[in-house]
Amino acid sequence: MDKDFERLIKVNVQGRVFVTCQSRGITDPSIIGYYVEIIEQAIFALLSDGSSPADFHRFLDEQLTWLEGELDQTGPAASKSQEVPPPPKKDVEEEETSTPAQSPKEQKKATGYVPEAKTMPERLKDGRSIMEHLLDNDCITLKLVTPNEAKKFKHNLLGKVPEKAEEELVASLRNVLHDQVRKFIRKNNGGPWASATLQHEVRMDITKTRTLRSLVTLARSLLEEREEWLKKTKNSLTGRFFGGRVKMNK
Repeated sequence: MDKDFERLIKVNVQGRVFVTCQSRGITDPSIIGYYVEIIEQAIFALLSDGSSPADFHRFLDEQLTWLEGELDQTGPAASKSQEVPPPPKKDVEEEETSTPAQSPKEQKKATGYVPEAKTMPERLKDGRSIMEHLLDNDCITLKLVTPNEAKKFKHNLLGKVPEKAEEELVASLRNVLHDQVRKFIRKNNGGPWASATLQHEVRMDITKTRTLRSLVTLARSLLEEREEWLKKTKNSLTGRFFGGRVKMNK
């Protein structure tokens, strides 16, 4: 990518993100910098060598639309990390006439202690971290994605609300699992699901998954069923799965 084009991207992203955050009461530099970073990463992932400035501005508008929705949802108080005001001070006379000593449990309750709230960037990061871990480990092991595909999917998580990003990711990986199961059934005359009813049930189980964790759990369960069936079949190679794409970890 041309260096001037790259500088144009960074300057425009920084300026537009700053204005968007300021308009919603977000002034914390760490939060503004966080959104600048994730939107830059998302745009660089979308751009190709043949992309034009018009493509960049279109992608930037899309990312800023997401950012506006995210800030409107979480509110301007996010920059303050839900600060808890200190308890009012008592004068000396009031302290001397206070009630008898309280138990540790009562003292903790009386202080108005509130567990430290996570900032907006921390909440978004936590929402993505579980999906990133599953992509890099379970999904690759189960051949739902290749390492390069996992990297691309992780890029797609940037700049999106975790729930929306997971919905799109699961929809894509459900198709992969459907395809793997269909190929296995064709090659093995149904395998452990010889009847049309059983095959329909498997397809419905895949279709009903809504989270990446549930999809991984189902894929692993189907893997175990195939392993058991293959071990009982003399003319099959033990440990083969989906036409040899996956092997069970011992």
